[in-house]
Amino acid sequence: MTVPDLSDDTTQPGDSNSTSRRRFLAGAAVTGSALALSSTAIAMQSSASVTFDDQTTGGTSVSVASATLPKGGFIAIHDDRLLDGKALESVIGVSDALDAGTHETVDVELFDVKGTEFDSKMLEEDATLIAMPHVDSNGNEEYEFVSSDGQTDGPYTADGEAVVDDAMVSIEVDSKPTADVCFRDQKSDGESVWVNRATLSDGGFVTIHDASLLNGKVFDSVIGVSGALDAGTHEDIEISLYEGVPGGDYEMSMLEGDATLIAMPHFDSDDNGSYDFLTSEGETDGPYTMDGKAVVDDAEITLSDGC
Repeated sequence: MTVPDLSDDTTQPGDSNSTSRRRFLAGAAVTGSALALSSTAIAMQSSASVTFDDQTTGGTSVSVASATLPKGGFIAIHDDRLLDGKALESVIGVSDALDAGTHETVDVELFDVKGTEFDSKMLEEDATLIAMPHVDSNGNEEYEFVSSDGQTDGPYTADGEAVVDDAMVSIEVDSKPTADVCFRDQKSDGESVWVNRATLSDGGFVTIHDASLLNGKVFDSVIGVSGALDAGTHEDIEISLYEGVPGGDYEMSMLEGDATLIAMPHFDSDDNGSYDFLTSEGETDGPYTMDGKAVVDDAEITLSDGC
């Protein structure tokens, strides 16, 4: 579809989205395409079209239903910053090079665009995204619109406006890794503790932290780690303290008094069966999170001689 006239109160033929949303996109995309067109002389007036349907995805890619590119090129995926006129900054995905003609079901990886660095590797929440066909203006089969600051590989246009279509992209709830842990108050000989239950959707480990975690000492607070756990729910997990932690260096071999300890599920992100969070300085085997915070449970540990 092309960007409709702002005075038009009707939806485009075949468009199942609401008029108000399409009109909002229209006004915003005009701004975005104006920015793009003002910086490049190679945007192409054409009969290009694109259809981008609402969909549910794992957050790392989207699928464009169809696109016609008369001279070939690419399909760029923009986030809603395009609606604020940020034509370059809003590009979060681009297809492989496409031949001239019509293409069906074009999968586009997100957050992998030449000339752009991203803070995220996937969509973390539902979002409105916008598909925009681009011409391969220099014929080198590489999308260089962003890296050239808009001087190369500009968008296909109709009536001076970028050809676009938008879609509501919903994130699959099940695609987000989840974990839960239950760590109950208990008596201990000071050498080990028991985690009552842990559920890790992608498998991994359960670490035990001392109370220095509450003061921000994420690495120094690790005093125990379970063996590698398969995906699923595990019960009665015994974890030794002050031994067997890769990268851990301790001056004691057991708890010396009653203490508050904290259990925290971690990924095995490199899938090597070894807890590498400390040795990688947090780059590998990070914690499971919920709402941006590590999943944890704490317990009061009381030293006992077993009587």
